[in-house]
Amino acid sequence: MTFIYFLISIILFYYLFKFGMRLMLPFFMRKMAERLMGKQQQYANEGPFQQSYGDAFKQYSQREKRAEGKVQVDYMPPKEKKSKKGTATAGEFIDFEEVK
Repeated sequence: MTFIYFLISIILFYYLFKFGMRLMLPFFMRKMAERLMGKQQQYANEGPFQQSYGDAFKQYSQREKRAEGKVQVDYMPPKEKKSKKGTATAGEFIDFEEVK
């Protein structure tokens, strides 16, 4: 008799747990996703390499205000010194064809 009560209680617990998880799991998953998204947004806004959106918008609006047809160069790489080494000082080269 005790064994039958034990089996009934196990089966009842299984179905109650299954029903409860169907109701509660979506709620917990939504809360966990919101928390993760909040942490990600906080990191994105305060990250070490992040530029604020206000600065980017200001730069974009300044680019739009320029006169049309004008070119502005923001960065020019440093000029390399030309040194005469290798083929520049080696002398004159003569092209030839190999004859068989």
